[in-house]
Amino acid sequence: MANIMVVDDEVVLVNSLKFALENDGHKVMPFYEGNSAVHYLISHEPDLILLDLRLPDMHGLDILRKIKGMNSNLPTIVITAHGDINSAINAMKLGAFDFILKPFELEEITMLVDKSQTEAKLYNEVELLRSKRFQQETIVGESKEILEVKEKIKKVAGIDECTVLIRGESGTGKELVAKAIHNESPERKKMPFIDINCSALPEQLLESELFGYEKGAFTDAKHKKVGLLELADKGTLFLDEIGDMPLNLQTKILRFLESRSFRRIGGEKEIVVDVRVIAATNTNLEKSIKEKKFREDLYYRLNVVPISVPPLRERGADVAILSKHFLSYFIKKFAKSNITFSKQAEKALLEYHWPGNVRELKNLIERLVILKSGSLIELKDLPDEIKKAENIKSSNAKILSDHGKSLDDMLLNVEYELIRDALIKAKGVKSVAADMLGISRHSLKRRLQKFDEKTE
Repeated sequence: MANIMVVDDEVVLVNSLKFALENDGHKVMPFYEGNSAVHYLISHEPDLILLDLRLPDMHGLDILRKIKGMNSNLPTIVITAHGDINSAINAMKLGAFDFILKPFELEEITMLVDKSQTEAKLYNEVELLRSKRFQQETIVGESKEILEVKEKIKKVAGIDECTVLIRGESGTGKELVAKAIHNESPERKKMPFIDINCSALPEQLLESELFGYEKGAFTDAKHKKVGLLELADKGTLFLDEIGDMPLNLQTKILRFLESRSFRRIGGEKEIVVDVRVIAATNTNLEKSIKEKKFREDLYYRLNVVPISVPPLRERGADVAILSKHFLSYFIKKFAKSNITFSKQAEKALLEYHWPGNVRELKNLIERLVILKSGSLIELKDLPDEIKKAENIKSSNAKILSDHGKSLDDMLLNVEYELIRDALIKAKGVKSVAADMLGISRHSLKRRLQKFDEKTE
């Protein structure tokens, strides 16, 4: 049941409301003027307020503004006379849950109270689910590289219309970054986050998904379809794998970004929407531009704020932090008893190069938790490629220790062997050997000087 404030200067009405609402199991706090009600709200959080607009010391709209300033989600039902309907409409614009005109039946007010509490409960449940989802989608890590990404997200989220281009290898968490920008945006987070993979659909289907179409636009268009751009109005549209978007569609997306308007397929009306566009790619767009596969003007439109997501192998101790984060998450998800990593297993995870990045790590931890019957994940539980990487690291460390060679010495030896092999294959012709090594002839001469060999 709810804690309800009743703010009205009519004592008889207040007493009637108190009697009816308490009979329904609610707790009622009566107030006969505005100042005492506002003072009470400073240190208390009721579930609902019944507020008369005409009070002896202040207007109800002023009180409503103060209520919304203290708690924008607190439902308020406005009570007003028939002749003051304009004030009731203004109250709704300020965020009142509903209004009721005097005189009213007590049954009407109890129905409104029940309705407000049902909707408040639903709102709180949605917010809780959203909060849990946001926690699950939080970017985890403390490395310098990932902290820089988090800082950029905060700055971008506060700029409402800023277009963002997220770059990074597959599995680094580009979609996670896009969702973080959306979830930290003050207003857009309340509206839809719509995502589409530009490489997953053929061109015609991708176009109809993005822009929608009018009835009769083509043979199978039996009904009007609202596109994703329209559905994302006031929210965020995430274009994943933008580098794979066909050139024809790139032109249309560019036009939309310039005008913030578009037409449905087969339509004549210009539709204006307010959408933040975030794009992501794991391809080299600069190379695609040179190969005429990606529009240079679209690249500059998208690349207003670039965010590069580092690969997992460059994030150092974040591997351990992420491993424990995913371990905790999957233990809860699969209702397992506590599981930990052995020191050897943790060391192996840290030293592996993670070609699949965070996605690969997450999938591995999920598999380990599902299959593990004991409480300790050991080195033997890890996949062969991770154990192999650990063995190679140990062998290399032993080689360095046995021979007393520094890393520079080892690299110099490798460089010498590669240059020698290239010169042999090129039959001593340095320009050919340089081409084989992917360096200039001048660079080859410099490197040869390090080995005290004669140069021409």
